Amino acid sequence: MKTNRTEKGQALILIAFGIIALLAITGLAVDASATYSNRQDAQNAADSAALAGGLDLANSKASVITDAQTTANSNGFINNTNGTTIAINNPPQASAACNGQLPAFPNPTSQYVQVVINTTVKTTFGSLVGVKQTHNCVDAIARGQSGSSGSMFGGAGIVATDNDSGCNQTMLFNGGADVIVNNAGILDNCGGSQALLMNSGVTLDMDSNALVVGGKLINGSPTIIPGITTNVVGYTMPSAAWSLIPAIPSSPTCSGSGNVTGSYSGSFGSGTLNMNSGTATLTPGNFSGLNVNGGTLTFSPGTYCISGSINMNGGSLTGGGQVNMVMANGLTLNSGISASFNDLEIYTANGNWILNGGASLTATTLRFYSSGSSTFVVNAGATLTSSNSFFYLTSGNVVWNGSSNISLQAPPTGDPYAGLVLYMPWTNTSSFILNGGSNVAVTGTILAPHSNITANGNSSFKALNSQIVGYTFIFNGGGTFNVTFNAAQNYGTPTTALVELIK
Repeated sequence: MKTNRTEKGQALILIAFGIIALLAITGLAVDASATYSNRQDAQNAADSAALAGGLDLANSKASVITDAQTTANSNGFINNTNGTTIAINNPPQASAACNGQLPAFPNPTSQYVQVVINTTVKTTFGSLVGVKQTHNCVDAIARGQSGSSGSMFGGAGIVATDNDSGCNQTMLFNGGADVIVNNAGILDNCGGSQALLMNSGVTLDMDSNALVVGGKLINGSPTIIPGITTNVVGYTMPSAAWSLIPAIPSSPTCSGSGNVTGSYSGSFGSGTLNMNSGTATLTPGNFSGLNVNGGTLTFSPGTYCISGSINMNGGSLTGGGQVNMVMANGLTLNSGISASFNDLEIYTANGNWILNGGASLTATTLRFYSSGSSTFVVNAGATLTSSNSFFYLTSGNVVWNGSSNISLQAPPTGDPYAGLVLYMPWTNTSSFILNGGSNVAVTGTILAPHSNITANGNSSFKALNSQIVGYTFIFNGGGTFNVTFNAAQNYGTPTTALVELIK
């Protein structure tokens, strides 16, 4: 008996399994495509919402969260609808981020807004194999910074930068001190519980609250107008705020020996001038020293390289045009000397600048560049005046003593040091002391971010359109420390409003 067999049924089974596999692959592709499309749409919505919040921050608007939410809604994503949740934070929160991490932010973190969107996507074919839905999490962070007119540290008029561990009393106000800040407040960057200490008999009169990163200790009943806000966000030091300040320019050089002409009593030999009276004119070049006890000494325009000291004990100095002095041992003007220059620039490595009582120096443009360790001293009875002045001390301290008369204005816009009267870099930890009886008027920024600044009794300090930045401050009794803040005339690089997507 013969049996006939066929394979037609097996082919049908194989075709059926092939169709199922093809449908599964197609279903997977459809569901994956839907999930991917949803993720892209959600990311675009998050980016747009974050930028909307950043724009509000740049314009100092209070509607950051609301406007970011509205933008997300307009892109089709609504909180608690169809399995979608939206979190908007200003500043960002690590707990809300998709991966639980945030990038590092410089202060203040309030300049950043975070948008996190979680979505649920129902599957079409995945449910056949038990996968009924997929999930997406996307986040975006934008920064919004308002434009500035050149102010540092949020526009505080007086700033103490010390934020070292264990810092305290970085702003100390003792009895009888009178501190006035117009158009601004003060900032104490120390996080200690007694960062700001104020004793009885003190007056602190400001146009906005004092800001203290840590706490305060108030003894007695000082006068505080309007008030003090503690536990604010601080700044990390050293700051990039002054990183763009140009380095000291290279010293000019002298190619030959200088000379002296005129009718004077004294001597000139081996490069040293000793002058007692009469009139004399210097021509640029190399000198060993200049000693003037009387008479009138005129500096012709050019560069003078002086390997020894300059001691001026009497008489007068004049200089027209630009006069550059490259000095090894600095400049000392003693009682009875009167100096008047049009444009005076002084370069030294370790030479001191000393004006003693009775000495007077006036210069329309004045520059003092110390690349080493130098002392800048103005003693009682001395007068220093310039309408375009800048002092750069790489190392060394500043002392303005009692009964001195100082009137200095910062370089104008366009100058490399525009807005700066005095600069002591972060590496210069020497002190700045203003002693009793001083009559000081400064226009522009005093920037000594790592120096301890002390204003002692009976000193009169007027800083116009200014900002004073030191490491710590001590204001002792009997003096008036008056700062009028004007961002446009201080040191700083003006910036336009900034909106950027950083994540």
